[in-house]
Amino acid sequence: MKQFFKYLIIFLLFTYSPIYCQSFGISAGYGSLNMNEVNQDLDDFGDVFSSIGAFTSLPEEVTGGLYLEGNFKYPIGIFNLGISGNYISSSGNFNYSATDGSFEANYDASTVEVLGLFEIFIPLENSSFHPFVQLAGGVGFASAERLWDFRILNEQTVNLTAKNAVDGNYFAGRIKGGVQFVLQNIILEAAAGYRIANAGELIGDLIVNSSIGNNETVKNAPVEDMNGNAIEFDYSGFMLTAGISIVIL
Repeated sequence: MKQFFKYLIIFLLFTYSPIYCQSFGISAGYGSLNMNEVNQDLDDFGDVFSSIGAFTSLPEEVTGGLYLEGNFKYPIGIFNLGISGNYISSSGNFNYSATDGSFEANYDASTVEVLGLFEIFIPLENSSFHPFVQLAGGVGFASAERLWDFRILNEQTVNLTAKNAVDGNYFAGRIKGGVQFVLQNIILEAAAGYRIANAGELIGDLIVNSSIGNNETVKNAPVEDMNGNAIEFDYSGFMLTAGISIVIL
C-alpha cells in the first residue's frame, strides 16, 4: 500500500503538470490595509476641533491602495516553488483651515515584502483553466511618515511642524487563491487573498521645527497618539489582483 501511494505521488508530480518550466510573473490590483490605530489618530484630531465648535470635514483614512507583485516560480509537478516580492502604499490626512490659522495631519505608509512561496494548482482535464492555492511567508520592510503642520495667523505668523519618519521589519505571510489560464508560454491569472503583515510599533526620528526657533530632533521615537501611546502600523488586509506570467521554455 505504501508503494502504491509513493508511485501515485510521483505520477501526479511528473505526469499531470501543465507547466514544465520556470516562469516570471507580474500582477497588480488593490490591497486593503488594517490601519485602525492610524485612522483613530486622524479621527481624534477631528473630534478635538469639533469639540470647540470648529467645522471640519471628515478625515481621509488610510484604507489601502495599489498593490504590485512580482514572482519567479519553479514547477515540480502540480506544485510551484518560488520567490515573490510585493509593494503596497496608502495615505490619509486631516485638515482644518480658518482665517486665523490652520492645522493639517498627513500619514503616508508603504511596505515592501519578500516571500518564499508554495503553490499547488489543480489540473482540469481538457481545459486551459487551472485553479490554484498559494501560501507564502517571509519578511516585510515597512516605512511610514506622519507630518503635522500647525499655523497661527495674526500679527506674527507662527508655524510649527512635526515630522515622524519611522520604519521597521516584520513577519509577512500570505494566502491566495485563484485561477490560471494557460496559453502555451503565457499564463493569465486572477486571484484574491489575504496578507498577514502587522508591523507593530515603528521607530524613527521625530523632527520638530518652529518659526520662533524652538527646533528639536528626537531619535528612535515611535509615532504617538494624543494620549502618548505608541501607534501600531498594521499592513494586513485583503487583496484582489490580475496578472500575467511568461514561461521560460
